[in-house]
Amino acid sequence: MTEQRYSKHDVSHLASRLSERDWHIIRFVDQHRFATSVHLRRMYFVGHDSQSAATRACTRVLDRLLILRVLTRLERRIGGNRHGSAAFIWCLDVVGERLTRTEGQPRRRFHEPSYQFLAHTLALTETHVQLVEAERAEHFALSCVEVETEAWRTFVAPYGGTTMLKPDLMLTISTLEYQDHWYLEVDLATESLPVLLRKCRTYEEYRRTGRAQAEHGVFPRVLWVMPTHARIGRLKAAIEAEAALPDRLFILTTPDQLIATLQEPP
Repeated sequence: MTEQRYSKHDVSHLASRLSERDWHIIRFVDQHRFATSVHLRRMYFVGHDSQSAATRACTRVLDRLLILRVLTRLERRIGGNRHGSAAFIWCLDVVGERLTRTEGQPRRRFHEPSYQFLAHTLALTETHVQLVEAERAEHFALSCVEVETEAWRTFVAPYGGTTMLKPDLMLTISTLEYQDHWYLEVDLATESLPVLLRKCRTYEEYRRTGRAQAEHGVFPRVLWVMPTHARIGRLKAAIEAEAALPDRLFILTTPDQLIATLQEPP
Protein backbone atom coordinates (compact mmCIF):
# COMPACT_ATOMS: atom_id res chain seq x y z
CA MET A 1 0.00 0.00 0.00
CA THR A 2 1.39 3.41 -0.94
CA GLU A 3 1.21 6.57 1.10
CA GLN A 4 -1.07 8.20 -1.51
CA ARG A 5 -3.92 5.85 -0.54
CA TYR A 6 -4.10 7.51 2.87
CA SER A 7 -6.05 10.74 2.73
CA LYS A 8 -5.76 13.38 5.45
CA HIS A 9 -9.08 12.08 6.79
CA ASP A 10 -7.76 8.48 6.83
CA VAL A 11 -4.67 9.48 8.80
CA SER A 12 -6.73 11.57 11.22
CA HIS A 13 -9.15 8.69 11.76
CA LEU A 14 -6.29 6.26 12.37
CA ALA A 15 -4.69 8.71 14.81
CA SER A 16 -7.88 8.77 16.88
CA ARG A 17 -7.75 4.97 17.21
CA LEU A 18 -4.23 4.84 18.55
CA SER A 19 -3.74 4.22 22.26
CA GLU A 20 -1.64 6.39 24.55
CA ARG A 21 1.05 3.69 24.52
CA ASP A 22 0.95 3.59 20.71
CA TRP A 23 1.67 7.32 20.67
CA HIS A 24 4.53 6.96 23.16
CA ILE A 25 6.09 4.29 20.91
CA ILE A 26 5.63 6.42 17.79
CA ARG A 27 7.18 9.51 19.39
CA PHE A 28 10.09 7.51 20.80
CA VAL A 29 10.86 5.98 17.39
CA ASP A 30 10.50 9.40 15.78
CA GLN A 31 12.90 10.90 18.34
CA HIS A 32 15.56 8.21 17.87
CA ARG A 33 14.87 7.18 14.25
CA PHE A 34 15.63 3.52 15.06
CA ALA A 35 14.82 1.23 17.99
CA THR A 36 14.87 -2.52 18.46
CA SER A 37 11.97 -4.61 19.71
CA VAL A 38 13.89 -5.07 22.96
CA HIS A 39 14.24 -1.31 23.41
CA LEU A 40 10.51 -0.82 22.96
CA ARG A 41 9.66 -3.70 25.29
CA ARG A 42 11.90 -2.29 28.03
CA MET A 43 10.44 1.18 27.58
CA TYR A 44 6.71 0.48 27.29
CA PHE A 45 5.92 -3.07 28.37
CA VAL A 46 6.85 -3.21 32.04
CA GLY A 47 4.84 -4.70 34.88
CA HIS A 48 4.07 -8.01 33.16
CA ASP A 49 4.33 -11.28 35.06
CA SER A 50 7.39 -12.32 33.06
CA GLN A 51 9.69 -11.08 30.32
CA SER A 52 8.14 -13.57 27.89
CA ALA A 53 4.67 -12.14 28.61
CA ALA A 54 6.01 -8.62 28.03
CA THR A 55 7.64 -9.77 24.78
CA ARG A 56 4.39 -11.28 23.52
CA ALA A 57 2.46 -8.12 24.34
CA CYS A 58 5.11 -5.97 22.67
CA THR A 59 5.09 -8.17 19.55
CA ARG A 60 1.31 -7.92 19.23
CA VAL A 61 1.38 -4.12 19.41
CA LEU A 62 4.31 -3.75 17.00
CA ASP A 63 2.74 -6.16 14.51
CA ARG A 64 -0.48 -4.10 14.59
CA LEU A 65 1.48 -0.87 13.97
CA LEU A 66 3.31 -2.67 11.16
CA ILE A 67 0.02 -3.63 9.46
CA LEU A 68 -1.21 -0.03 9.80
CA ARG A 69 1.99 1.22 8.12
CA VAL A 70 2.77 3.30 11.21
CA LEU A 71 6.05 1.43 11.80
CA THR A 72 8.17 -0.74 9.58
CA ARG A 73 11.19 -3.02 10.08
CA LEU A 74 14.62 -2.95 8.52
CA GLU A 75 15.72 -5.96 6.51
CA ARG A 76 18.79 -6.38 8.70
CA ARG A 77 18.47 -7.64 12.27
CA ILE A 78 20.41 -7.39 15.51
CA GLY A 79 22.01 -10.76 16.23
CA GLY A 80 20.58 -12.52 13.19
CA ASN A 81 17.47 -14.60 12.56
CA ARG A 82 18.00 -16.90 15.54
CA HIS A 83 16.89 -14.07 17.85
CA GLY A 84 13.45 -13.96 16.25
CA SER A 85 11.24 -10.89 16.65
CA ALA A 86 13.51 -9.50 19.39
CA ALA A 87 16.11 -8.80 16.68
CA PHE A 88 13.89 -6.49 14.61
CA ILE A 89 14.91 -2.86 14.14
CA TRP A 90 11.98 -0.47 13.82
CA CYS A 91 11.52 2.93 12.22
CA LEU A 92 8.58 5.05 11.06
CA ASP A 93 6.68 3.94 7.98
CA VAL A 94 4.71 6.27 5.69
CA VAL A 95 1.75 6.69 8.04
CA GLY A 96 3.98 7.16 11.10
CA GLU A 97 5.93 9.79 9.19
CA ARG A 98 2.71 11.66 8.39
CA LEU A 99 1.50 11.40 11.99
CA THR A 100 4.70 13.01 13.29
CA ARG A 101 5.29 15.54 10.52
CA THR A 102 4.52 19.09 11.61
CA GLU A 103 2.43 21.44 9.48
CA GLY A 104 4.46 22.79 6.59
CA GLN A 105 7.34 20.37 7.16
CA PRO A 106 8.49 18.56 3.98
CA ARG A 107 8.10 14.82 3.76
CA ARG A 108 11.01 12.94 5.32
CA ARG A 109 12.37 10.40 2.85
CA PHE A 110 13.69 7.09 4.12
CA HIS A 111 17.27 6.14 3.32
CA GLU A 112 18.80 2.81 4.25
CA PRO A 113 21.33 3.65 7.00
CA SER A 114 24.95 2.63 6.90
CA TYR A 115 26.10 0.08 9.46
CA GLN A 116 28.15 2.67 11.37
CA PHE A 117 25.29 5.20 11.49
CA LEU A 118 22.80 2.54 12.61
CA ALA A 119 25.14 1.20 15.30
CA HIS A 120 25.65 4.68 16.75
CA THR A 121 21.94 5.54 16.58
CA LEU A 122 20.99 2.32 18.38
CA ALA A 123 23.67 3.02 21.00
CA LEU A 124 21.94 6.34 21.73
CA THR A 125 18.58 4.57 21.93
CA GLU A 126 20.07 2.05 24.37
CA THR A 127 21.51 4.87 26.48
CA HIS A 128 18.10 6.56 26.70
CA VAL A 129 16.46 3.28 27.72
CA GLN A 130 19.06 2.77 30.44
CA LEU A 131 18.39 6.28 31.76
CA VAL A 132 14.65 5.58 31.96
CA GLU A 133 15.29 2.27 33.72
CA ALA A 134 17.54 4.06 36.22
CA GLU A 135 14.76 6.54 36.90
CA ARG A 136 12.32 3.66 37.50
CA ALA A 137 14.84 2.23 39.97
CA GLU A 138 14.73 5.63 41.73
CA HIS A 139 18.40 6.45 41.19
CA PHE A 140 17.37 9.92 40.02
CA ALA A 141 14.57 11.81 38.30
CA LEU A 142 15.07 12.22 34.57
CA SER A 143 13.77 15.72 33.98
CA CYS A 144 14.72 16.10 30.32
CA VAL A 145 16.36 14.12 27.53
CA GLU A 146 17.13 15.73 24.18
CA VAL A 147 18.51 13.54 21.40
CA GLU A 148 20.97 14.74 18.77
CA THR A 149 19.31 17.52 16.68
CA GLU A 150 17.08 18.50 19.64
CA ALA A 151 20.24 19.19 21.65
CA TRP A 152 22.29 20.87 18.91
CA ARG A 153 23.09 24.57 19.29
CA THR A 154 24.53 27.04 16.77
CA PHE A 155 26.91 29.78 17.87
CA VAL A 156 29.48 32.21 16.54
CA ALA A 157 32.96 30.75 16.67
CA PRO A 158 35.82 32.77 18.28
CA TYR A 159 37.29 33.69 14.91
CA GLY A 160 33.99 34.41 13.20
CA GLY A 161 31.58 32.26 11.28
CA THR A 162 28.75 30.14 12.60
CA THR A 163 29.47 26.69 13.98
CA MET A 164 27.36 24.09 15.73
CA LEU A 165 27.70 22.11 18.94
CA LYS A 166 26.40 18.59 18.32
CA PRO A 167 26.02 16.53 21.51
CA ASP A 168 24.64 13.03 21.13
CA LEU A 169 22.33 13.62 24.09
CA MET A 170 21.59 16.43 26.50
CA LEU A 171 19.90 15.59 29.78
CA THR A 172 18.86 17.00 33.11
CA ILE A 173 18.65 14.73 36.15
CA SER A 174 17.41 15.62 39.61
CA THR A 175 17.47 14.28 43.15
CA LEU A 176 16.27 15.85 46.38
CA GLU A 177 19.67 17.52 46.76
CA TYR A 178 20.65 18.70 43.29
CA GLN A 179 19.91 19.14 39.61
CA ASP A 180 22.62 18.26 37.10
CA HIS A 181 22.87 19.13 33.41
CA TRP A 182 24.89 16.93 31.10
CA TYR A 183 26.04 16.64 27.52
CA LEU A 184 26.60 12.99 26.58
CA GLU A 185 28.92 11.72 23.89
CA VAL A 186 28.51 8.01 23.10
CA ASP A 187 31.74 6.82 21.50
CA LEU A 188 32.00 3.50 19.63
CA ALA A 189 35.72 3.85 18.83
CA THR A 190 34.95 4.71 15.19
CA GLU A 191 36.43 8.22 15.31
CA SER A 192 40.10 9.15 15.59
CA LEU A 193 41.54 10.90 18.63
CA PRO A 194 41.99 14.23 16.74
CA VAL A 195 38.26 14.18 15.88
CA LEU A 196 37.35 13.67 19.55
CA LEU A 197 39.69 16.48 20.62
CA ARG A 198 38.17 18.78 18.03
CA LYS A 199 34.77 18.14 19.55
CA CYS A 200 36.15 18.88 23.03
CA ARG A 201 37.44 22.22 21.73
CA THR A 202 33.98 23.00 20.36
CA TYR A 203 32.50 22.45 23.83
CA GLU A 204 35.00 24.87 25.32
CA GLU A 205 34.30 27.44 22.60
CA TYR A 206 30.58 27.14 23.28
CA ARG A 207 31.16 27.45 27.03
CA ARG A 208 32.97 30.74 26.48
CA THR A 209 29.93 32.23 24.70
CA GLY A 210 27.88 32.02 27.92
CA ARG A 211 24.81 30.83 26.02
CA ALA A 212 24.54 27.51 27.83
CA GLN A 213 24.89 29.22 31.20
CA ALA A 214 22.02 31.53 30.25
CA GLU A 215 19.92 28.50 29.23
CA HIS A 216 20.68 26.23 32.20
CA GLY A 217 22.16 28.48 34.88
CA VAL A 218 25.40 26.51 34.63
CA PHE A 219 27.41 24.97 31.84
CA PRO A 220 26.58 21.24 31.57
CA ARG A 221 29.46 18.85 32.11
CA VAL A 222 30.46 16.65 29.19
CA LEU A 223 30.31 12.91 29.77
CA TRP A 224 32.15 10.72 27.28
CA VAL A 225 30.87 7.13 27.33
CA MET A 226 33.67 5.05 25.81
CA PRO A 227 34.01 1.31 25.16
CA THR A 228 37.38 0.64 26.82
CA HIS A 229 39.55 2.00 29.62
CA ALA A 230 42.47 2.19 27.18
CA ARG A 231 40.53 4.57 24.95
CA ILE A 232 39.48 6.59 27.99
CA GLY A 233 43.14 6.88 28.99
CA ARG A 234 44.17 8.16 25.57
CA LEU A 235 41.48 10.86 25.42
CA LYS A 236 42.06 11.88 29.03
CA ALA A 237 45.79 12.33 28.40
CA ALA A 238 45.10 14.34 25.24
CA ILE A 239 42.68 16.66 27.09
CA GLU A 240 45.16 17.21 29.93
CA ALA A 241 47.88 18.04 27.39
CA GLU A 242 45.88 20.97 25.98
CA ALA A 243 46.14 24.02 28.20
CA ALA A 244 43.05 25.58 26.62
CA LEU A 245 40.82 22.68 27.68
CA PRO A 246 39.62 22.69 31.32
CA ASP A 247 39.85 19.00 32.19
CA ARG A 248 37.17 19.34 34.91
CA LEU A 249 34.68 20.00 32.14
CA PHE A 250 35.05 16.46 30.81
CA ILE A 251 34.25 13.17 32.54
CA LEU A 252 35.03 9.83 30.90
CA THR A 253 33.40 6.51 31.73
CA THR A 254 32.48 3.11 30.32
CA PRO A 255 28.90 2.07 29.48
CA ASP A 256 28.63 -0.22 32.53
CA GLN A 257 29.47 2.75 34.80
CA LEU A 258 27.18 5.28 33.13
CA ILE A 259 24.43 5.36 35.75
CA ALA A 260 26.86 5.28 38.69
CA THR A 261 28.81 8.18 37.19
CA LEU A 262 25.67 10.25 36.73
CA GLN A 263 24.66 9.55 40.34
CA GLU A 264 28.03 10.46 41.82
CA PRO A 265 30.16 12.47 39.40
CA PRO A 266 33.88 12.51 40.19
